[in-house]
Amino acid sequence: MAPSAQAVADDLAQASATYEKRGIALFSPRFGSVFRHLGPDTLDLLHRVTTNSITDIPDGSARRTILTNEKGRIVDVFWVLRRSDEELLLATDSTNPSLMWDWIDRFTIIEDAELIDSSDFLTRWYVVGPNASYALSASFPELDFADCGVGGLRGMDLVEGGIVLFLRTDAAGPESWLVIAASPAISEINARFEKVEIEPAPNKLFDQIRISNKVPIAGFDLTEDVNPLEAGLLDLIDFEKGCYIGQEVIARLDTYDKVQRSLVGFSQIDHPEAVQSVQIGDQVLPNDGGRRIGWITSVARKARTNEVIGLAYIRKSHMKSGSIMTTHQGARLQISP
Repeated sequence: MAPSAQAVADDLAQASATYEKRGIALFSPRFGSVFRHLGPDTLDLLHRVTTNSITDIPDGSARRTILTNEKGRIVDVFWVLRRSDEELLLATDSTNPSLMWDWIDRFTIIEDAELIDSSDFLTRWYVVGPNASYALSASFPELDFADCGVGGLRGMDLVEGGIVLFLRTDAAGPESWLVIAASPAISEINARFEKVEIEPAPNKLFDQIRISNKVPIAGFDLTEDVNPLEAGLLDLIDFEKGCYIGQEVIARLDTYDKVQRSLVGFSQIDHPEAVQSVQIGDQVLPNDGGRRIGWITSVARKARTNEVIGLAYIRKSHMKSGSIMTTHQGARLQISP
């Protein structure tokens, strides 16, 4: 029997209170996949079809990059973990990872590169919060997690055939770690988390944390409806590395400052009981009426206050901090600082 709505709300409230107290939360994400990319041409191929520089990723490190289409719109955003010159792991949070697969396969013509979906035997967790590194250090004292910046990678063979990798990301804001492990290591990892009293939290709390930190995610906020500049992903674009799919469009948008909208955070200012009046996909209008100025891409509810928060793309002419907007359903929203 499925839990009642009240039970779900109570679990979320308890997990939120624990997170605020301990500064740590563990998630088994319901989204995303991991691919192995094998062969001598993998680095060069990804370098030519994505926005960031790939060939100069040091061994044992990772870099985030973007697949864009011919119009400069986002196909997927993912991490490239360099295991060696001929072995990469591609980790995406997308709700539809087949987009990345299809796009890379489309441009793999004569290259010696094979893309393998490894999601069935590579499991993912997210460990997030201001004390995430300390929690991992307590769980895995064999490794040093201190002073590891975004893109830093740690790894170990936990059991025979059970490698585990720890990637510092920004998936839910500062201090987020993606843990990737082979199947033989799963029980040991869960046991170590349990030993230091870290239990999986509801994925709705992950949404609440990342939206509070204004972090977009592929499949919701990062789609073919927008380009990387609108999504605020300028740091994932190497303007010096040369051509890639969509490069001319993105360079022109940047050079001539043609970006017309941006991703912003908002909070609903109606009564908390009106939580159902804000939905993903809702159209956003000026508060005084008029034509559409944007749309909502992510929504979450803060467990403690019942406040609805979210992310939306809004035309720059209307995105001043504190501005009031309304959805086409009549819900009133305020742009966050």
